[in-house]
Amino acid sequence: MSRTTVFLALTVLMTGTAVAAPIPKGVARAKGILILDDCDPGYKGQDEYHDNLTLLDPAGNSTFRLSGFNNCESIGSTRAVAADGGRKCVWAIENVAKRLRRFSLDGRETLEIPGVKGSAIAVDPATGNVWVSAGTGTLGKGHVAVYDDRGREVATYPITSWDIAYDGSAKAFWVVERNLTKVSAETGKVIFSIPVAQWCAVSVDVDRRDGSAWAAVRANGGAETNHLVKFDAKGLELARVELGNRSAIRVSVDPLDGSVWAACGGAVRKYSADGKFQASHAVSALAVQVDPAGGDVWVATPTEIQRMTAEGKVKARLSHAGKTGQVWMAALE
Repeated sequence: MSRTTVFLALTVLMTGTAVAAPIPKGVARAKGILILDDCDPGYKGQDEYHDNLTLLDPAGNSTFRLSGFNNCESIGSTRAVAADGGRKCVWAIENVAKRLRRFSLDGRETLEIPGVKGSAIAVDPATGNVWVSAGTGTLGKGHVAVYDDRGREVATYPITSWDIAYDGSAKAFWVVERNLTKVSAETGKVIFSIPVAQWCAVSVDVDRRDGSAWAAVRANGGAETNHLVKFDAKGLELARVELGNRSAIRVSVDPLDGSVWAACGGAVRKYSADGKFQASHAVSALAVQVDPAGGDVWVATPTEIQRMTAEGKVKARLSHAGKTGQVWMAALE
């Protein structure tokens, strides 16, 4: 199995003073799409595992594809990968191998933190610290852990978490599981926490225009329904979209107009910023990620990645290394 890494964060000096890991100067930021797959159906009892981490450029060409990861399917397409465009690195967490890894943009591994069990990660761009939705995988029993660029755990917070997203407008993280919790990136202080799901909210994304957020809630029996729900920056519910028997496993918000895309198994569906239906495109969608420039979306199917227009036209495609049962995605920007 390949090795993992964690990147730039707080560097503690000999004086004990903590400073943010620096962002390289004078270098253009790269853009692309990061994909972690589950192409290897085996996840135990093997000498080697063959799940993959792939970085695509904006045209859909593979910048790198690394094998040796070990993942298994879970209840949602969380942010198991994250990018730090300013420091030119990407991160991945493996839910079976239990490790957090950092890579350069040319695919070189620069750090591995073993023993990290979690479902999702997000980067604080101010410090480079990585926030992890950590725990055993049992709902209601997790926490949030924070690691610096040397792989040291520098903070933990008693917040159960399945997915996590960074909010640049508030310099905060949105954390979802049964509750939706907004946490200050600088202090770790809980800004608010509200119940959103009886079972689990499996995905969250932030509208960078105004700091609102969308979450995907999955039903698991009882009176709960499959739905999308939007909250403003203060935690006030703004919109709700009932999905019926469709179950969204990933949401991604367009930075241009705040519209939200949802991967719902047999389709990707698009809703306006206020929750009005706009489009549905039939495709076996394991995950969806809005392009960093907005407008187009990247859709993961069991066999390939597609770059798709809002109207459903496929502009580019790249095959996976093999058939996969789940995909985790993030934008590099």
